[in-house]
Amino acid sequence: MISPTYRKILYGLASIGIVTILIMPDVVMGLLFELVHLFFELLFHIADISFEWIESTLDTLVEHLFHTDLHQTQIIVFYLLAGIAALPFYYLWRMLRRLFFYLRDAFHAVHAIWMHYKTRAALYWLDMSLFGKILLFAVFAFIIYLASMLFF
Repeated sequence: MISPTYRKILYGLASIGIVTILIMPDVVMGLLFELVHLFFELLFHIADISFEWIESTLDTLVEHLFHTDLHQTQIIVFYLLAGIAALPFYYLWRMLRRLFFYLRDAFHAVHAIWMHYKTRAALYWLDMSLFGKILLFAVFAFIIYLASMLFF
């Protein structure tokens, strides 16, 4: 439960925010885009620093464990990183294959339902009398006419 004083402060800040958005939406949107840009820039910077740290650690480990020179160390670390990077792609490939087969089966089910209703509608149309067909067409034409008057 928020006390009445803090509720007034909260409502005042919300009112100031709404008025600011209404008065200068371009400034607010520019600030929002800059904040999103800053977030992604920091995210990619942290990812780059993390990758460099992992690569440097692997370089040091391989060099000390196998007593290799610089070129051999770089080749071993490259293939280690390529193998590590290939694992998420492998799991993504397996997940996408599973998703593809699931969507294919779902499409077949939806297609069967569509064909069932299409057959029912065709049989309904064939069983209708001429007067019923004309009446159905007139009702649909009237509905479309009303919709065009209301929405356009």
